[in-house]
Amino acid sequence: MHEEPMPRFCELPDELADPTTAAAAVLPVPYDLTSTWKKGADKGPRAILEASHHIEWYDLATASEPCRRGIATLPPVEGEDDPERLANLLDRQIGSLIERGILPIVLGGEHSVSIGAIRGAARVIPKLSVLQIDAHADMRSDYMGSIHNHACPMRRLMESGVHVT
Repeated sequence: MHEEPMPRFCELPDELADPTTAAAAVLPVPYDLTSTWKKGADKGPRAILEASHHIEWYDLATASEPCRRGIATLPPVEGEDDPERLANLLDRQIGSLIERGILPIVLGGEHSVSIGAIRGAARVIPKLSVLQIDAHADMRSDYMGSIHNHACPMRRLMESGVHVT
């Protein structure tokens, strides 16, 4: 079955969604390999992008339209059958965006998506701190035979030297 292409953030016009000039980039990661209870986290990025079509561009706090600086929607990261491979891919991709001065916005999937994305940011921003707001600590050493499971990302990040609170 052929799935529709990922929607563009806020339905921005081409000139505001150009990945070569955008100040920010939305990276959809529809991933749900390690979820162990209810599946469906892989549907999150599409749902968020579809809902973004209803966002007002004007921001009262800044009296501006921040999207005028450009927000590209990158192709989704899909098909990774191994959470460690996904983490390494996201590490490189997020690190590269930050090195080029582009603000990455990752739309996941399940919690294991966080490992590589945050690790990539921390590699480029050495004093990066992560504030986790979640019902679970996600600090397990391993879960269901994987150290890159959705129950382990904060443990992996702390082990890599990222400050997690």
